[in-house]
Amino acid sequence: MAVKQYFILKSGGTHQLQLDAATVTKMTRNGNKRVICKINDQVTLHAAIQRTKEGIHYIMVGAKYLKQLKWKTGQPVKALIAVDTSELQFHIPEEFAEVMATDPEAEALFNSLTDGNKRGLIALVNMLKSTDKKIERALLIAQKLKAGIRSPAAMLKKNY
Repeated sequence: MAVKQYFILKSGGTHQLQLDAATVTKMTRNGNKRVICKINDQVTLHAAIQRTKEGIHYIMVGAKYLKQLKWKTGQPVKALIAVDTSELQFHIPEEFAEVMATDPEAEALFNSLTDGNKRGLIALVNMLKSTDKKIERALLIAQKLKAGIRSPAAMLKKNY
């Protein structure tokens, strides 16, 4: 896929790269909607192609990237978008992979989850910056999986 120019737009509280019809058609063949998006050779995102009620297709771009790279709403960016063929179609942090590798029971439970729940749990680790905090979160997830909690939404609740 060739590098194309897109614009960062804000809609409903989220920042987005709105996609053209040709890109959407090419990326969503065979029911796919997961892509890797490399923006300005600075940020690589694992993302899902989403659609607004009005039928506009887009990829969500986290505000942290806009702040970190000093991108502004309405600014043009160059992006390369390709079908995501990676495992789980999501970045798996090393800390999470290591905790799972050292706890076969938690790893088996994790592997029994739907891909969406797996991505949700991994996102809970990815949102942290510190290696120590990522390890703590991965250990907590392993513990909660073994306690029967499978939902990413319930994983961080204190009453479990």
